[in-house]
Amino acid sequence: MKDFEGVVDQHYQNLYYFALNLARNGVDAEDLVQQAFLKLAKGHSKIRDISKVKSWLFSTLYRQFIDQKRRITRHPEIQYEESSADSFVAEPTGIGVGIDCEAVLSALKSLKESLRVPLTLFYFEHYSYQEIAELLDLPVGTVMSRLYRGKAELYKQLKDPQPNAKKGNV
Repeated sequence: MKDFEGVVDQHYQNLYYFALNLARNGVDAEDLVQQAFLKLAKGHSKIRDISKVKSWLFSTLYRQFIDQKRRITRHPEIQYEESSADSFVAEPTGIGVGIDCEAVLSALKSLKESLRVPLTLFYFEHYSYQEIAELLDLPVGTVMSRLYRGKAELYKQLKDPQPNAKKGNV
């Protein structure tokens, strides 16, 4: 690529706005754009058709954003402040109080496969809606619907763990 600076000048602004839309943070957007242009500088010899540079930059930036998000969800940064030990005691809040992992996994196993698989891929494997749709060969809307129905069914089972028990019979 002979005119690298020209490519940067031509695509920087649009690429930055795209990154800003994804990251919702100016500093992170700048980092994503710089990483995309760095990859272009290192791999410019692999690009045969100069008209494809724009789409290559956008797809590279998007893949970097997805990789960054996965890294953050798998390895979140935790900042600890020095304070008394009492501040680390968790206060019970919401529906999750008293629910253990075994109960959740048991309820998850009892779901139909069509609901269980998307929930597992989304919450345990951290796949996106689109990735789940591609893996299961389903439309994205169907994946979203199954996730919604699966969560509702899990909530119902965890709220009332014995739905088949007879009530009021003496």
